[in-house]
Amino acid sequence: MSPLPSPAPPARGRGVGRTALLLVPIAIFSRGAAFLVPLAIAMWFGVGPISDAWYWALAFPTFALVLASTALGTAATPAMARVREEAPARLPTFIGGLLGWTALGSAALGLAICLLAGPLLPLLTDFDADTQDLARRFLWELLPFMVLTSAGAVLRVSCEVHGRFLGVAITPLVRASAVIGSTWALLGPIGAHALPWGLVVGEMVQVIFWAALLRREGLVIRPGLQLDPAVRSVGRDLAPILGGEVLVALNLVVDKAFAAVLPSGSVATLEYADRARVIPQTLLESTLLMVAYATWSRLRAQGRLEEARAAVDQSMRWVLALAAPPLAGMFIGRLVLVSLLYERGAFTAADTEATASALAWYLPGVLPNLLGILAVRAHVVERNLRLVLLLGLASVLANGLFNSVLMGPMGLDGLALATTLNLFLIPAIYLWFLRDQLDWRSGRWGAPVAVVIASIGVTVAVELGPGPPRSLLDPTLAGAALLCLALLALGWAGTRPKPTPP
Repeated sequence: MSPLPSPAPPARGRGVGRTALLLVPIAIFSRGAAFLVPLAIAMWFGVGPISDAWYWALAFPTFALVLASTALGTAATPAMARVREEAPARLPTFIGGLLGWTALGSAALGLAICLLAGPLLPLLTDFDADTQDLARRFLWELLPFMVLTSAGAVLRVSCEVHGRFLGVAITPLVRASAVIGSTWALLGPIGAHALPWGLVVGEMVQVIFWAALLRREGLVIRPGLQLDPAVRSVGRDLAPILGGEVLVALNLVVDKAFAAVLPSGSVATLEYADRARVIPQTLLESTLLMVAYATWSRLRAQGRLEEARAAVDQSMRWVLALAAPPLAGMFIGRLVLVSLLYERGAFTAADTEATASALAWYLPGVLPNLLGILAVRAHVVERNLRLVLLLGLASVLANGLFNSVLMGPMGLDGLALATTLNLFLIPAIYLWFLRDQLDWRSGRWGAPVAVVIASIGVTVAVELGPGPPRSLLDPTLAGAALLCLALLALGWAGTRPKPTPP
């Protein structure tokens, strides 16, 4: 096979924003389709023992998801950009070795999770015997899912570094279609056990799809256990990044453990609220973050450090200005949002009230979390890997402390508020350590900050005035939506990069 061509110059400034903007409608449609998976689960199983067992078991394989989607991608992207820049002919060996070691490591991790988590069930939950048994069986059935998800992340990163952003953006649609279709087909023969096996089928389809995208680039990957020098570098970088990200992911397990001692249905309610909370995060990860991080890594690989830092600063301002108005709209319309998402089949109006209440305490932490996600990637580009590990540990300790203090007086809402407090604390520290690398001139940051303040003002005015709307036909919802759209337009106008003189 002939050597791969040298990479095209990375997008910068307006290029990053334009590419990310073009992906937004695709990502909304694709991620919207992916969100049909928890909606289908809510319709089929509602809030009860089966959904409690399922979401408790699924919290543990989240470690594998972190390894795949966050830690591995974060560590591998700069290394893959360097190989593509300096020695593109080595890419098949590098990617194949990374794929093999990732599959082996995720299998070992998944086996440890299955062996350790099951015996802990009686100690960590008040589930009855049947629910505990179902959760244990779910864990073992999710083992292939853990391996496929982790290994598939290598292919996803390869697609991003090769600029296959469109293919990556539509992948959630492909995966969700496979998950929902296979789960529905298996419900009759195997009942609740269709949940884990539907996910396995979805991951298989996703891996095949990404491999096909890379083959169109002329890249044929043969998985193995080759220790290419670049694979070793990823392994070295992965240790602190994985440690930090696994510790952050542990917050999900800690939250489920606290919720499991609350009344029946609490674990599922918290999960449904959390799924709604991460909608903006998934949109960021499938648009701006995907394009920006690949661009920062390529700029760094080419030695253009100042340009990389300028791109980080621009991305931060975009997120601040463009995320605040939609988040205000989500908070104001939370009852309508949860009702539209979940209230059908076994999911009742009372479940909507409880889920929307938890969501209200979650949402204020979303904006700082989005900035924190960008900041983590920026620190990796800057090689501040130890900080990622230390703040991961701080995140777990702080979340556990906040949960312990707030669950007693506030119940499930206290667990959501604990997450929000943690999401203010940890990203603030990340941003503090980036303070000398961002351009804090008022002319650049003034507009985003003004949009955030105005978004908060609209939210407070609705809460103190008519209160949150309960129907799509409520004029309060329409008025708030118009104000948020106006603020979104102002945010875009105030953060657009100025044209570069010829």
